Amino acid sequence: MRAHDGLRFGVLLSTDRHPGRTDAEVLARAVAVARCAEALGLDDVWLTEHHFLDAAVNPSALTLAAYLLGRTERVHVGTAVTVLPLHSPVHTAEQAVLLDQLSGGRFVLGVGRGIPGIEYQVLGGGPRAWRAGLAEPLDRTLGALRGKVPTGLAAPAPRSVRPLPSAHTSPHPPVYVAAGSPASIELAADRGLPLMLFFDKNAAAKAEMLARYARRARGNGRPRPADGHAFAVFTRVTDSAERAARLMRDRARFVLALNRHRAALPGLSLPAPPPVTAEHIGALADRILATHPVGPEETCVARLVDHIGTSGCTRVMCQVEGPEETDQTLAQLERLATRVFPAVRRRLAGR
Repeated sequence: MRAHDGLRFGVLLSTDRHPGRTDAEVLARAVAVARCAEALGLDDVWLTEHHFLDAAVNPSALTLAAYLLGRTERVHVGTAVTVLPLHSPVHTAEQAVLLDQLSGGRFVLGVGRGIPGIEYQVLGGGPRAWRAGLAEPLDRTLGALRGKVPTGLAAPAPRSVRPLPSAHTSPHPPVYVAAGSPASIELAADRGLPLMLFFDKNAAAKAEMLARYARRARGNGRPRPADGHAFAVFTRVTDSAERAARLMRDRARFVLALNRHRAALPGLSLPAPPPVTAEHIGALADRILATHPVGPEETCVARLVDHIGTSGCTRVMCQVEGPEETDQTLAQLERLATRVFPAVRRRLAGR
């Protein structure tokens, strides 16, 4: 399979809040970007989920996905991710097939366990639930998507029930697994589900993760997943290095603030996240600038070609939100859709 076969470009909306922005303004921008993405012919819109964090205002990727599916007609909408251990697996499956049915097959369910933040204490089962991992809730979700849910009841009560409605997509809407460790890669490979990789992995690291996935899948006799693996990148077209550096310092500040959120959950032996200092912000911004599609158009094209061609991932999630006004974000998206993404497709086709 060539690197560009099945290539899909989409936007990742983290609904991040910058100083002076209200909740309503942040969410209105997300809707505007999603509708613009569809108008520009992009393939996907992806939504994150965060809880109790001032810097990000969307606590339900599923709910926002439902709204955006109703406001669009063609683009696919997915969760990146639904933090599955914080939700009822069976109810998540019911909602997924409902959105799949109502949208005519445009919904994608991305799942993961997220970071061990205070949401596990408030919404989930605390440190124990985070340590338990994704396998059990994922298997319960997949069982429900396939139409079989054990009741745990003794006869004469039914031993299992069938969730409704039935799925529009056969056998069920696509399911992606967020992966950041060997265990999560192997979990996805064992279930035959594609990976969703995030910002901290460069192209070579992504390639190693997909190679591990392929080895595990071959060992289990699993076929290649029907949907291509996905990855997220920070994406900005700028006309100056100074502008790119300012934007990525802002993005680094957001990422470090998000990582600090995990320190709120006691009882886990995890490395302390780096502090949000000028030094750490600058170091992370430099790493982003060195590997992500940020900068002049040619830099963005080359970086995307490298990520796609090296890794073998074919579903691209571009984070485009920033401190700018909404109209500037939409102009940025138009530049990506009309100049950068077509050039990436041409270059990959010529390989």
